[in-house]
Parts: sequence; C-alpha cells; structure tokens
Amino acid sequence: MADNSNISEYGDDPFGGYNFFVEVAGMDGIKARFSEVNGLKGEIEEFEIKEGGLNYRTHILPGRTKWGPVTLKKGLTDDDKLESWWKDTVQNSTGFRKTVKISLLNRDMSVQKSWNIRNAWIKSWEGASFNANGSDMAIETFVLNHEGVTEWTGESS
Repeated sequence: MADNSNISEYGDDPFGGYNFFVEVAGMDGIKARFSEVNGLKGEIEEFEIKEGGLNYRTHILPGRTKWGPVTLKKGLTDDDKLESWWKDTVQNSTGFRKTVKISLLNRDMSVQKSWNIRNAWIKSWEGASFNANGSDMAIETFVLNHEGVTEWTGESS
C-alpha cells in the first residue's frame, strides 16, 4: 500500500466549475446563479522591435491588454433586473456601466475566489429558445464588454 502521508505537498484538488454565483453592483438585488459563465480572458498584445546593428534577434515587448467579452447564461425568470440593465445600455443611459463580481464557491459554499469585471456593459442579449417538443429550460444569454478583470482569493476580500 502506498504512503499517502505527504499527498498535500502535491496541492489540493481543483475546485468544481459548477459552484459559482454572480453579483452586479449598483443594481439592488442582482445576485444570481447562472447556468454558465465564460470568457474570463485577458491577452497582452506584443510588439516587435528590430534593433539596428543587432541582426541575430529581435525584441518582443508587451503592449496593451485586451479583455475578451464575458458571457452569462441564466434561466429565464420573472426577475427583470438584467433586462432593465440591457435597456439602459441600449438607451445609453447614465450609469449603465457596472462592476460584476463572479465568485467561485468551495465545498463549504464559501467564496474561494472572486473576479471583478470593471465597468461592464451589456454588449448583446439573446432571448430564450422555445420548443413545444422539448423539455429544456428557457435560457437567456447576456454578453458583457468591460475594461478589465481583477482577481483575489476569498481570504483577502
């Protein structure tokens, strides 16, 4: 039988990606469980410098950071707060940019990690699909553009 006494030195088990919730700041009551969140992504553009007299290589340096859109999918309910946010964005109302917090929960249902999406606004909305022959839940999709993602662990929040 193998000795498992030092198994913790290899790290903890990864967290399940199914246990999370989403909060939208500045909108009373938007704290929801979504069926799917994806697109937490940042990418740094690179640029190349060819130095005169240095013919055997080039310098590649970091440039601007680009942030990908974040997609939120949730079951259709009678709560219309996200639809109101969409309407505010369409009408270019003041205050349509919001901070969105996505929190990953651990096995004890406490926040393990969170990501703040800064100055988010709804880029697109897709209503639910309906099919009288199916039994799928009615899911609506919101795609957010934003100005960046910050992350922290639940212990430091």
